[in-house]
Amino acid sequence: MKLEVISETREKQLLHYFCLISHNHRYDLTIGYSEHFFGKAMVTSIQTGKMVLLCQEDTYADDHWAGQLGIEAEDIPEFKEFFGLVLQERPFQEQY
Repeated sequence: MKLEVISETREKQLLHYFCLISHNHRYDLTIGYSEHFFGKAMVTSIQTGKMVLLCQEDTYADDHWAGQLGIEAEDIPEFKEFFGLVLQERPFQEQY
């Protein structure tokens, strides 16, 4: 094998699955919490297959996450509120 593993960590992750519906769109998201990524959650859109690292403070920078997650412009204010609720608590301790 030509790949060299320089680090491997196994952990039990807390995963949340959300199916959200707005007036005109459906969104399926997975939010994973890890002890890595400095307290940010891994938010993955099942529709786009893309992932972004988010914390509550990041929700104001919708230009960073909305396009990646496939969030339509009309739904961004609702998602800011949603992320403000679900990303406010960290279910783990800071690692660093």
